[in-house]
Amino acid sequence: MELTEKELRDRGIRRNREEIEDDARRFAFRVVASLPTGRWVTEPAREFSPEEAAVLEEGGLDLSPPAEEEPDPLARTAARYAAMLATALTTREAAGLLGTGESRVRQRLKEKTLYGVKAGRENRFPAFQFEGGGEVPGVGEVLRHVDRSLHPVALANWFTLPTPELYLDEEEERAVSPREWLLSGGGPRVLVPLAEEL
Repeated sequence: MELTEKELRDRGIRRNREEIEDDARRFAFRVVASLPTGRWVTEPAREFSPEEAAVLEEGGLDLSPPAEEEPDPLARTAARYAAMLATALTTREAAGLLGTGESRVRQRLKEKTLYGVKAGRENRFPAFQFEGGGEVPGVGEVLRHVDRSLHPVALANWFTLPTPELYLDEEEERAVSPREWLLSGGGPRVLVPLAEEL
């Protein structure tokens, strides 16, 4: 699916597609270059002697090769990270969206009521915390309780993927994401204990 520049602006993204694609390439390069040099093993059992493999399997470790369609987890995380940074707002863009000055955005970053990721020398503010022309209601209260050592992709996934503890309607069996919970008018205090467990 390709978004038009109008659709990007409607989502609070103030850069054109070419700039985003260029950023994505640069960020993917930086992310991949900074990843540890560990390797994705396609046949785990071959990494151990037969005796070691037997002991590990007895202990419940699955040493069977991953399914063909399973992508390299490091590459998958790097791609998600690059995509997150490519759609993130700069300090100036976040200030414009929030109707405040850049210094206030930096102050909120220090107060932990906005979430930012360092990209080179500047901060980028992932899009999951914004909606339309402003921020997701109550997101600052939730972010204050998130451990900042949590990987950015893990945090973005938590905010945007359904959480089994969250339902908008008890009769409806569809779980919602913390982001959807807040956008629907759900209180941030419900999310605080979940955020503290991350």
